Parts: sequence; structure tokens; C-alpha cells
Amino acid sequence: MTKQNVVNAVTAIVMVVLLIASLVGCVVGPLMLASSLAPIVGLGPETATPTATRTPKPTFTPTVTYTPTPVHSPTPTPTDTPAETPTPAVTETPTFTPVPPTPTRRPAAPTPTRRPTTPTPRPPTPTSAPAYDFGYVQGSMRVFPNCGTVYFKGKIRGMGGEPVDGRTVRLRFANNVTYKQSGVGENPGEWGFSPLAPGMYHAHFTFLVDIVASETDPTPQSDTLTIPFTGCDNGGTHENIVFEYAR
Repeated sequence: MTKQNVVNAVTAIVMVVLLIASLVGCVVGPLMLASSLAPIVGLGPETATPTATRTPKPTFTPTVTYTPTPVHSPTPTPTDTPAETPTPAVTETPTFTPVPPTPTRRPAAPTPTRRPTTPTPRPPTPTSAPAYDFGYVQGSMRVFPNCGTVYFKGKIRGMGGEPVDGRTVRLRFANNVTYKQSGVGENPGEWGFSPLAPGMYHAHFTFLVDIVASETDPTPQSDTLTIPFTGCDNGGTHENIVFEYAR
């Protein structure tokens, strides 16, 4: 074995020892390691050349790097990540808030359509028979001022307008009663009265004129015509007083 081979072998051994020392250095300490390795490191070639000054050999301080053991997870992660403690899931209990039911509106009842009432035909109301055989024709009398004579003149006629003779006409005023027959001393169907004396032409009276059965039987045969008299200046003449058969 040549000297160079010996040097190489020693160097290899030193490197191995240093490697081992780096691992043991954490327990023994760098100083103890240096003192224990001093004789070994001082090994050199068989003939050493002395030097004037001795250069101290460097002290090797190993650096220990801690590599944590990766935690196995379902996915292969490129960088080591420390395992995380799983946090238990919090289960929330739902709070039930009752919701009042929405009231259902009933549809409005349809308003019934009222059918028009069919009028019940009624028989015509019979016309009641007049109370009297004759009736005064309203508005027939004509009045004029006349102080030369005061009189009341009229006529009685049938349903066809024909003159009716023989009917008794009664005139009453101030407790006085007088009668005339239609057609007697006058034209057919006519009658007339001149009841006042000239001294009474300006007096006030109420005259009543109607038709009766007879002078002895004053049963009314017509309605009564009322004539207010306020003097001859206002109405001395009353004519065309018409009574007409009404049945």
C-alpha cells in the first residue's frame, strides 16, 4: 500500500468518523467530540514537515435539521403539512316558529237577480154608479154684472144633450125655498128664478141650486151647486147653469 493510498484511506475514515460524530454530537457535545477525535485527526503521513506556527484546526459543529414525519392523508401533498385536529361539526337545532294559517276568503255569494214581477192582470174597476140621476156640469155657468134685474137661469139635458122637461129645480137662500119645473114657461128643458126684490140687489147671500124629486118630495136628484152672491155689481146675472143626466 502506497503512502497516498494510506492518506486516502485515513481521509475516508475521518470523513466517516465526522459523519458519525455529527450524529453523536447532539448527545456528547462538540467539545468532547473534538477532544476525543484529536489523536485521530492528528494522523498524517509517516514523515510530517514541522511548521513554525501551528494553525488550529477548525472545530466542526454539526447542524441537526428536524424533519417531521408527514401525516398520511387521502391526497399525496407535495409539502409536508402538520395534521390538523378535526373540529366536531356543530349541529344546530332548528327552532320551529308556528306560522298562523292564512285565512281562506270565501267567495262572495252572488247577488240573486230579481226577476221582474209579472203584474197580475186585474179586472177593470167598475165605475160606481153616480149617487144622483143628474149632475152639475162644472164651468157651465156664466156670470155678468147686472143691477137692472137679478136672475138665475139654466137648463136640464139628457146624455145626448137633448132638453129634459118636467124636472123640479130647487133654489134656496136665507131660509127661503122656491121651485121651478124645467120646460114650464121657458124653452124646452130650461128654467129660471128672479128671487130678489130691487132693494136686495146689493145684499150678500149664498144661493143653493139642485134638482129634487118634487115640491112635496124634496129628495135630491142631483148634486148641489153653491153660488155666492155679493151684489149685483159683481154678478147680477147667472145663466147657462147646466145639469145633465148622469146614469
